[in-house]
Amino acid sequence: MLNLKTFQSFNAEEMAAREREAEQRARTVNLAKYMSESGIPKRHQLQAEPTGDGWLDLYRRMSEKLGTGVVLAVVGPRGTGKTQLGCHLSRRVAEAGRRPVYTTALGFFLEVKESFSSKTSERAAIDQFVRPSLLIIDEVQERNQSDWGDTLLTHLVDRRYGDMKDTILLGNQTPAEFIKHVGPSITDRIREGGGIAEANWGSFRAQK
Repeated sequence: MLNLKTFQSFNAEEMAAREREAEQRARTVNLAKYMSESGIPKRHQLQAEPTGDGWLDLYRRMSEKLGTGVVLAVVGPRGTGKTQLGCHLSRRVAEAGRRPVYTTALGFFLEVKESFSSKTSERAAIDQFVRPSLLIIDEVQERNQSDWGDTLLTHLVDRRYGDMKDTILLGNQTPAEFIKHVGPSITDRIREGGGIAEANWGSFRAQK
């Protein structure tokens, strides 16, 4: 026969188990929601993570810096898994209940330019890229350098840096080309706590 103390113990354990199940369901729902709204291409969301030692080591090192308001850059040849790296880091952020957003540099500029002919203000267009916990800007090299573009990208990175939001820049360049392309202000933010990592291993696409 169960005494009251034993019954209360069972009841507490059952309640704790139910709470854990509810938390897991909420995490699953949030993960699906955040990833579907992240802007990450579906192809990359469906791909498994690469298995190369260099890629896995970089993923581990970058994961440890997430949540610190860091500005990071990953550069290197096409096909080395840079976008995939951003995808899996985004998933890690989403699993923690925070919102990631992915865009290309050109996509960001086009979004802001579209505000010129709409009811959305330029500030509001930029703000949507400031709010996410993690912002990944891919294809940084695919933009026409201009005073307006340089100022806009620097402004975005600086605002996110000031708000302690993580930012990852991806580019198909050498470190020297990347530094020249983004300018001294962004480079200083990267060097301050993130760093520029070079994806200098072979192409994963060539292995398929």
